[in-house]
Amino acid sequence: MGQRAWPVLLAAAATIFLVLGADLAPFLNLLIHLLIPFPAAWAHMVGGALSGGAAIGMSTALLAFAGGFGEAGGYLLHFGLGSFCLPFLLRKGWPWDRAVAVTLVAVTLAAGLFFAGYQLRGAGGLVEKQVASQLEEAKQIAAEAALSSQQQAELEKMLEWMASFVRRTYPALTVVANGLMFLFVLLLLNWSPGGAGKIGGAAFRDWAVTPWLIWALIGGGFGSFFGNGVVVTLSLNLLVVVLPIYYLQGLAIISFFFWKKQVAPWLRFVGYLLAALLNPLPLLVTSMGVFDMWIGFRTPKIKKEE
Repeated sequence: MGQRAWPVLLAAAATIFLVLGADLAPFLNLLIHLLIPFPAAWAHMVGGALSGGAAIGMSTALLAFAGGFGEAGGYLLHFGLGSFCLPFLLRKGWPWDRAVAVTLVAVTLAAGLFFAGYQLRGAGGLVEKQVASQLEEAKQIAAEAALSSQQQAELEKMLEWMASFVRRTYPALTVVANGLMFLFVLLLLNWSPGGAGKIGGAAFRDWAVTPWLIWALIGGGFGSFFGNGVVVTLSLNLLVVVLPIYYLQGLAIISFFFWKKQVAPWLRFVGYLLAALLNPLPLLVTSMGVFDMWIGFRTPKIKKEE
């Protein structure tokens, strides 16, 4: 009993620390949000579904006591469901990519139902209020910068465009953010004691998306350029979801070449960091993922003898 209890207690304590720490350290907000689902998911991987469910239940109860039912409900919807589904499917022997995809679909459907109910209650405009608040904050920061009036006008115009884009593609951006979070949790589970060796599926360096996904990319591109109204909005949302998947495949290609050339771990880290942050490398990595189905970057090339 004690062996099962300690992962649950440790996971609940870590979850509370992370959730409350996000309010105390806003500059670490992104990293903390990526970490929040991990403790309960790890308890699940170590002790099974009962331990995982107990860790989530205890975390929810403690958050309801410390921060109110809104805080607890937000954790359960955004983090709790995924931190149960992902390790549950992994322990069942599902390949890691399918486990992440199904978990993402489950969390997206739950969030969609919640927001639909929120709208029906007449409490709509949640996204609009959030975007407007962030836009106003960005404008205030820009106003304090030492910019000329022309530069200030151009910056405000760009901020307005970004706000409009976020409003139109908010559902897809949420899906991508959740997908990134679950991939990060998967990586931590693979490295953690009790999780290593329990994750099935292809090695990341060999991973590739289904060739049929290219039609979603083509459809999203055509709809964005030649459609209007709701067609453009749907197409943009489709592109926002599909392009990061091809970026991930591009990273898998880079990982293959790192493995093939036996590149040192610290150089790999630098390479991945540049591929994520240095413009225009993210675009090039995404292009590698798109054209891999025709070029076959990881397919051995056989030289013809003259």
